[in-house]
Amino acid sequence: MVASSRVESISLGESINQQILNASRDEFRKLQPSTTGQPYDKVVVGAAALRYASDSGFPKTPSILLLKRAAHEVYFPNVFELPSGKVDPEDPTIQHALVREVQEETGLDVTAIVAELKPMIYSTDKMVLDNSGRDVLISKSAIQLNYIVSISNGNVKLSANEHSESTWATEGELDGLNITSAMRVVVQEVLKWAASKLHREEN
Repeated sequence: MVASSRVESISLGESINQQILNASRDEFRKLQPSTTGQPYDKVVVGAAALRYASDSGFPKTPSILLLKRAAHEVYFPNVFELPSGKVDPEDPTIQHALVREVQEETGLDVTAIVAELKPMIYSTDKMVLDNSGRDVLISKSAIQLNYIVSISNGNVKLSANEHSESTWATEGELDGLNITSAMRVVVQEVLKWAASKLHREEN
């Protein structure tokens, strides 16, 4: 469990909805039900971490941290994604879950939550056996709350049972990565935000 004192010391961007960040999983499910009016089955958090590299004489180029899902994963094996994971019942708040997931999956600490992104809404399907031994399709609704974050310096330390590889990808490198269309939209939104931020700072 992440220490509350560390979470509370994290700076927040001005436009972030703190009501959501301060909500527990169950509070959020009541606060923002799905389009059917029912609570989401799963609440997930995702962290978009950026860095800016520049060669001599060339402008800075933003890149985003992506992790490759392990080959044994049931859903989307060997696919790149943001550091992310489910909000657990034990997480006091959404913010605690975000900080915990980044630390668990990368070994790095969130130092600031800079901006929030449009949530990613999806569903997952899984075949299970019922009591009579028949295959039954179970579908679960999910919402992924994505945030642009600043993280501590250091090397990424992967959790081998979850991810096999990490990369800092620029927009031009996305086509060479195995990534879902929904995640690509999120990543492109982040990189567009980063490029706009650089433009404002340079003018």
